[in-house]
Amino acid sequence: MNSISDSREDIVKKKREVSTLELAGFWRRFVAVLIDLFALAAISSVILLIFAPYQWFGFGGFWGTGDVFEEPVWRALPYLIGGNLLSLIVNIAYFVGFWLWRGQTPGKILMNIKLIRADASNVSVSVALLRYLGYIVSGAVVFIGFIWIAFDSQKQGFHDKMAETYVVKIPESTITAPSPKMSLGG
Repeated sequence: MNSISDSREDIVKKKREVSTLELAGFWRRFVAVLIDLFALAAISSVILLIFAPYQWFGFGGFWGTGDVFEEPVWRALPYLIGGNLLSLIVNIAYFVGFWLWRGQTPGKILMNIKLIRADASNVSVSVALLRYLGYIVSGAVVFIGFIWIAFDSQKQGFHDKMAETYVVKIPESTITAPSPKMSLGG
């Protein structure tokens, strides 16, 4: 009985810690994800150009005069599958890696927001992977899991609720200038 009340007290304490931080809203998070998606699109494009060069098969030549059906399509299939699998691995590594490293992807860094747990701690590997899986769930049906952030009182999408994470604004640090009476040189 005592352990149940202790765990409830811990939960209330954790909620208070998060409630002192300002939650990041939908638009700030949206811009951060757009920045990340732009970076990932550039990385994935390079991977696909290197791993699956369509020009080998007569594909992708916008101004080309060759017939698309000169080479059998099945010959390009392993390259396309391999390139897309590599892009998926890069996507997972990008998000999970940055979340583990500092709780911020480059988009979140630029938007001055951070991913945290309910107790204001950093995420673990299992939480980061669960949150990435939540990204898939959130986007599965017309991105409703992401849009939900705009309407949720805790500013959580489905992926945040699944992983029990929050995205908060990083408090601005105040730097005080030395007073004119202080000597900087000694």
